[in-house]
Amino acid sequence: MLGKKMFFIPAFAALFACAEPKYVIAQETKRENAFQSQKATECELRFRNSGYCLLWQWEKMPTSTEPGSLTFKIVRANALDDSPVPVNLDLAPALVLWMPSMGHGSSPTIVEQIDTGTYRAKNVFFIMPGDWELRFQIKDGSTIHDEAVVSLII
Repeated sequence: MLGKKMFFIPAFAALFACAEPKYVIAQETKRENAFQSQKATECELRFRNSGYCLLWQWEKMPTSTEPGSLTFKIVRANALDDSPVPVNLDLAPALVLWMPSMGHGSSPTIVEQIDTGTYRAKNVFFIMPGDWELRFQIKDGSTIHDEAVVSLII
């Protein structure tokens, strides 16, 4: 009788164990339209050096098996009414996915320009659950000139 119980417990655990994590992004995921922002001077996320405002939203949420994509805009305040004005960058924007507690990142993202100051980042994939940073960077080759960071828990 004891032999049957000893077999049943590992078999039960194997059937109900989670082999594939389901990622839930613990942040405001319904950003109705981050691009219809208030005045640029009321911006919630800024680049450290330039002070440019960063607006971003998920286009397709990543899952544990498929990469996602997001769009982002880099804007400055209009001198007349503080409305957001797209910034045409001389340097390349980049998005780095970084896990600070583990000291590593994820697969490189691909950033493409859609319009003046508007970009799409593809191949956004988190390799494991935990704390992550979306590091929006303005770069010249490997030199980072400016950065804005969003913290997420996956």
